[in-house]
Amino acid sequence: MKVTTLCRMVIDFVMIVLMLVVMASRLIGNTAHELLGVSLILLFIVHHILNRQWYKTLLKGRYNALRVLHTAVNMLLLVTMLALMVSAVLISRSVFAFLDLNGGLIGRQIHLLATYWGFILMSIHLGMHWGMIMGAVRKLTKTNSPNRNCTYMLRIIAGLIAVYGVYASFVREVGAKLILYYSYDFWNYDQSAVIFFVDYLCIMGLYVCVTYYLLRLFRNGEQKDKDEKV
Repeated sequence: MKVTTLCRMVIDFVMIVLMLVVMASRLIGNTAHELLGVSLILLFIVHHILNRQWYKTLLKGRYNALRVLHTAVNMLLLVTMLALMVSAVLISRSVFAFLDLNGGLIGRQIHLLATYWGFILMSIHLGMHWGMIMGAVRKLTKTNSPNRNCTYMLRIIAGLIAVYGVYASFVREVGAKLILYYSYDFWNYDQSAVIFFVDYLCIMGLYVCVTYYLLRLFRNGEQKDKDEKV
């Protein structure tokens, strides 16, 4: 495996972990939340620098449905992270407090909205690249061919994660936060930190699974159409 590929995987993994941790701002405290948030943005910038070649190909080649979808998700994620960064500076009470900015309610609303859309879009983005990630993991672990029983077991686990992810989405009222039904993310101080992270990991797993298998079905359908035309 190339060093750049390994670096991309490590950076992406750390970004996912950071995204989950900064969402638990009340658990880690505001200062840690802001410092980790800055780290997340910096890694996001590094991620784009490492993948800058993608921008050079935007106006080249033919766009099919899958490429349009990939491009749309990537662009929406970029806009969301930029909104997250700007709103974070506006409402900062620690890292950027010296700027003496007052984002007010609008700044907090944008930050909350960008946080949850960023989380969902990052999960979808991960699902779009899940096949490539698994391929890289096989190369890293020198696993030439997947074991059938292991594959079935992993699919069952993925299904269970997705089912719990649906339940957790309703419990955490993710849908309401995606449309800004609430201006504030009310925090239950009696909740367990473990349950919080399990819930959001499973919600992420839900979007990864749905995206990955829908794209597989789409690709299989396209391949079947090509085979029938030959």
